[in-house]
Amino acid sequence: MGAVLKNCECVAEHLDEVAADTGCLVRLVTFSRLTALRVYRGELPGYMTDGDDRLSASSPELKRLVRAVTAGEPLVELCEQMTPAERRAAAEDALDALMGHLPLVEGLDETETLAELCCQVGAVVIGWSSQAAPMAERELTEAWQQYQFGQREAGLRGTGADAVALLLGAVLHHQARTDEVTTDRIRELVFTRALPVLKDPERSEEILRVFVAPPETDPFIAPIKRLARRDRAFLADLCSHARHLLALHVEHCPYGLRESGHECTVEHRLEAISGGSQTPVSTPAPGALGEGRRVVLPRIGYREDRPTEGAPEGYPDDHVWHINVDRILLTRWDAGIARWNESISEDSSISGTPPYDHETGLEQFACPACKNQESFLVEGRWGDPLTLHCSCGVTIMSPVDGAPDDLGHCLLQRLILCEADPAYAARRLMPPLAELQEREQNRRSFRSYLGPESDTVALAEAIDLEQDDLAQALAAGLRPRLPERHGGNALTLLLLEITYALSAPAVRDSDDGQRLARAVHAFLADLKQESDRWAPSRQPVPDRLQLWRDEGGPQVLQDAWERTVEVAGSRFEQYQVRDGRLSDGCAALTLALYLLAREGENSVEQISRDEVLALMGLEGTGVTADAAAETTRRWGARLQALGHDLNAGDDPVARMWQHLRTDVHVDSYSDKQQPALLVGLTAVLGPHSVYNIRF
Repeated sequence: MGAVLKNCECVAEHLDEVAADTGCLVRLVTFSRLTALRVYRGELPGYMTDGDDRLSASSPELKRLVRAVTAGEPLVELCEQMTPAERRAAAEDALDALMGHLPLVEGLDETETLAELCCQVGAVVIGWSSQAAPMAERELTEAWQQYQFGQREAGLRGTGADAVALLLGAVLHHQARTDEVTTDRIRELVFTRALPVLKDPERSEEILRVFVAPPETDPFIAPIKRLARRDRAFLADLCSHARHLLALHVEHCPYGLRESGHECTVEHRLEAISGGSQTPVSTPAPGALGEGRRVVLPRIGYREDRPTEGAPEGYPDDHVWHINVDRILLTRWDAGIARWNESISEDSSISGTPPYDHETGLEQFACPACKNQESFLVEGRWGDPLTLHCSCGVTIMSPVDGAPDDLGHCLLQRLILCEADPAYAARRLMPPLAELQEREQNRRSFRSYLGPESDTVALAEAIDLEQDDLAQALAAGLRPRLPERHGGNALTLLLLEITYALSAPAVRDSDDGQRLARAVHAFLADLKQESDRWAPSRQPVPDRLQLWRDEGGPQVLQDAWERTVEVAGSRFEQYQVRDGRLSDGCAALTLALYLLAREGENSVEQISRDEVLALMGLEGTGVTADAAAETTRRWGARLQALGHDLNAGDDPVARMWQHLRTDVHVDSYSDKQQPALLVGLTAVLGPHSVYNIRF
């Protein structure tokens, strides 16, 4: 550079040296390109990139190298493919451009360029999605890791969010230049015009390839561009995620809630993507009569079933409903609780039953702007999107182009049906109740069925069906936490809805309300009966062993029980009886200790585990029915030899034997059966037992 400034004759010799050194040429071209970006505010001038401009001063070789840097191509390999004359021409023009740029760099405007602003907008769009659409963020992370670790040779750096933000930045930058949006008017940039481009991966790749990203993104931008050019599946995934997140912003824009094909701008979404804690609320356009402050109806995580009936009869199709509602109950899946449960499942420091929380709950709808949960005015025709007026002056709306089964349409139809006939609040709950009843009956037909689930048992025991008022009985048993969120399983949430429905006299006193009450009463009575039938299976294993032990018997049997509790019982303190394997195994171990001690005239402490296994004679699940029957016959004969009547009802040893010789299923997926004696001992002492009982 000094030689150039002094117009020294040795410049030609130095250019030959630069052209001969590939690394030096790469650095010269790269530095010349960076200074051009400084001079031209983040854009590359046409004389350095436009291959069709034959009148520009730069050689085709320099333009080719500059375009390669922008596209993320390996510059060293490209230089090695060029002839010495081509490399010298590129070096000469790169040096000329650099010398022309350097005097202009000092004192230039340091404000952000259009490319930098577009990349920042892309980044905050992605950042917003982590809260608004956590599942989309997770899918993006998983997809990125598949490419990052599945194609290590690509050298991908950063995260999936970085890659999608880069693609969004490139597409938004292209749109900004197309619409002649400058840096000081970036808020006018229209999001929705970028969506068609993202639907075309080939067009997106062309834009990404020529996009001059901010220099600070260079460490991870080149591998992304190279892989997008080589792997169309990777590019299609990036476009799909970018399009989905951009579409979410458009759907959540409060300015387009009643506009089909609304053009959402950065200005409209500025409050949301800037990380503000307040829900974005539109401001009325100047001179727009009747237009107030609007906010989009939240829908992430909410579920509203389609109505079970059509439009109410007796009203014209264009009838506009105005409905005052005290509260609106909605079911919502909580992504935060889901992440918490996932963290708990991966925490190895937690012992016992992990403290999972219910991810789905019933809650009162709250105005997104002021958090009010009471007194709303609902407005709309059947089939319209929802319009909900809050006392704070904000109107909550669902998008006009939403699907017929989206939250807004279904919720409005539910409220209209309840306004036309309050008894609909009872009728709409009959199908889900029947579905739960059918599901419960189906569970009972499975081999693995071991009684009602613990949550169901708790409900059955908490609700007093002797009360005359079912709604009061349900409220006393459920103890609703509304207006706060009330989490629970499907039965709990349905009973909560039934409680609130039957608490309204117009619903409770109707024929449909009474029919619903009778159906709920019958269902809960059946659950209570089933819970009582399976109550013994919910006993802790030590309690079941104590019941057997309390039946008495000879001293040797009591000693055997004491020995069993000592070596095995303490391991099962946290276990319930359930299918009976563990309790049967402990009873069989007690009987084995008793039998061997009596036959050998020894104390039970002298009996070893190997002796019990030898008495067992087989591994339980791997034997034939004949072998199992022979083992049972042999045990019975030895007990008879000790003077026991195996059919006696007043002999504790005989009663235990009568229980253990009964055939039970070996597993929950086949019809194979064996005596409880062998199944239990195999579970407790077998070679594949996980309990590691040694004595």
